[in-house]
Amino acid sequence: MKITFTLIFCSLIILLNITANAQNDTTHVPADSASAKQQLDSLQHNKPLTEEDTAISYRINRVYLKSIWTDLKYTVARPAHWEKRDFIRLGIVVGGAGVLMTAADYEVKQFMLRNHTGGWNAITGQIEPFGNAYSPYLIGGMYLAGVIAKDRKLENAGLMSAKSLLISTLLYTTAKSIIRRGRPTYFDSPFEYNRPFTMNKEHTSFPSGHMNTVTTVATALAEIYGEKHPWVPWVTYSVAIATGATRMYQIRHWSSDVWVGASLGYFVTKSIFRHQREMEHKKALAARAAAM
Repeated sequence: MKITFTLIFCSLIILLNITANAQNDTTHVPADSASAKQQLDSLQHNKPLTEEDTAISYRINRVYLKSIWTDLKYTVARPAHWEKRDFIRLGIVVGGAGVLMTAADYEVKQFMLRNHTGGWNAITGQIEPFGNAYSPYLIGGMYLAGVIAKDRKLENAGLMSAKSLLISTLLYTTAKSIIRRGRPTYFDSPFEYNRPFTMNKEHTSFPSGHMNTVTTVATALAEIYGEKHPWVPWVTYSVAIATGATRMYQIRHWSSDVWVGASLGYFVTKSIFRHQREMEHKKALAARAAAM
């Protein structure tokens, strides 16, 4: 039910105002009409191109919907273009998961069970929705606030975050459907697995969807606002870590589930924003070539 709610909500964000007159199809790679005009003005007056000139800023339209599919293909195909450092990161993620599965999952569960208190129950109950309801509402709120305030950066931030969440959710639900790991709520052993694509709720532990969701949103906000506001990553990732701890405290996930869910959300979102920067770089090169 929670997974379904997330998917439905993200779909509604994507489809919202899709036929509205204000949402014209103006964001081809290169850019919307405003950016194109700025580029033309810069070229005519021999002014250097600025970051604003070459930025790709989305609205909800056909171009944005197409970009979701393009980013999904880019993300899935990234391993074919990995460099040495990318394989090192993969090794850290896989190795970390292996260590947690064999040496920490059971012990972390027992530690959490021994330390349940009424106070911690209340606190974790307030934090848990950051990995489920709060994150999609935050994204939708960002987008609507941007539309109402005519703040293109905020509007685009909401759409980029929604796209990241939609793609990472698709990937984690696919992984969860194939890797049917038993939840610690039902099993004492972290090595309980069922056949792929079985539908019972007891085997839906790996990876953590809450952690994927909150880390995706945290990474998107850090990518968008972190450079100019260094406190943003500290806040967003702190919320993500607290959410992961909550899922272990509530005995809903093993520690390795949380680790892999966080890794998936982080690297998928990083990939999407990397693709965005690559397209903006191509746009800048095209603009400079036109000026020559």
